[in-house]
Amino acid sequence: MKANIIKTDIIRILIALLLCPLVFSYTSCNKDAALPNDPIDNLGGYKPEGNPEIDAWIKSNLTQPFNIAVKYQYDPFEIDYMKVTTPPKEDYVIPTMRLVLSCMANPYLKNSDSTFVKKIIPKLWVLVGSAQYNNDGTMVLGQAEGANKITIMDVNKYAPNEQFAINTNYTVHHETAHILHQTKLYSQQFKFVNPEYYTATWHNYSDKEAFDLGFVRNYAMASSDEDFVETIAFLLVKGQQAYNDIISNSSAAGKERLRIKEQLVVEYFKDKWSIDFRQLQTDVRAGISSYINENN
Repeated sequence: MKANIIKTDIIRILIALLLCPLVFSYTSCNKDAALPNDPIDNLGGYKPEGNPEIDAWIKSNLTQPFNIAVKYQYDPFEIDYMKVTTPPKEDYVIPTMRLVLSCMANPYLKNSDSTFVKKIIPKLWVLVGSAQYNNDGTMVLGQAEGANKITIMDVNKYAPNEQFAINTNYTVHHETAHILHQTKLYSQQFKFVNPEYYTATWHNYSDKEAFDLGFVRNYAMASSDEDFVETIAFLLVKGQQAYNDIISNSSAAGKERLRIKEQLVVEYFKDKWSIDFRQLQTDVRAGISSYINENN
């Protein structure tokens, strides 16, 4: 009998001990302490303070005329924080955004109006120092999100030469073209030029194989949307001669498909946006050449 009483007491004690943390947890959650209203400084490595000289240039050249903000302080939550990336060097912020002005914003402004440019140009530009590398061996150099934000990566490879100007502008015009077709759809005919070759494993094809199938490079094989914007970016940034060169080096079927896609792009800009694509193409190329000459 005594043993049963002791056993019962032990069980009661154990139950009490188990309930204590629950009671403590419950009461602690009901405290009346006020939650802070201000953001926590440097959460995730983000540094709110900017460089006064850079901020003044952005305000004068981008914010006031186009209502654009540029985020160059490192914030991993603006990109895929599961990937390893680096912040941009401050010395490269203004040169990179000046390149965007010279070779994208100004050519579109010349061929349309400020209302159009303000409508299509994203309101937030995020600069990242390195590229974002994927597990399949590919890398991301830029992203557009919902027509409101463009991310430019690999900024720390800045150099005032043709290669950097072309690579950066290719990314910018690629992402801008996404915003255009997300706003006004391109012709369905484009999707059916060679739909059988769109594939998630585009990276297993060489650019030469892509040419022969009717694409400007292998990434254009990812989907009809990527094909459309890649065709635009190639024609605008690398130019007509470079486009003619890949046509001359492609198969007979590839030649025909590339010419059809080129014509559909020209018609899209005319019909949907009232823009002379050939003049825009000339002005983008001129902007790239002018930028290179001014910085060398």
